[in-house]
Amino acid sequence: TQLRDQLAAESGQTRAGCAATLKVALENYPDLKASELFLKLQRELSETEQRIALARDYFNDVATFYNTRLELIPDTFLARLMKLQSVKLLTTTGFERAPVEVKLVS
Repeated sequence: TQLRDQLAAESGQTRAGCAATLKVALENYPDLKASELFLKLQRELSETEQRIALARDYFNDVATFYNTRLELIPDTFLARLMKLQSVKLLTTTGFERAPVEVKLVS
């Protein structure tokens, strides 16, 4: 259990977000498997992470299109006149937020 806790602390959050942390918590508290609220929380966290990833991909697609248009003729001339600049793409270098504490209320 300690090895898994250490693994989740070091790499789980950078690879799978909250999902890895929830799996470790689930192993420590087997009664949570049967809890409808916990299963709902797990599903919602997973769906939220997927929505964030989709929104980041959509932003990057639009930004890439915009940046490409700034380099094409005749758009490049208009962009220079209007002082338009390219947009940086959103990137992730791991799970970039503090871990969320989930407390059980009996």
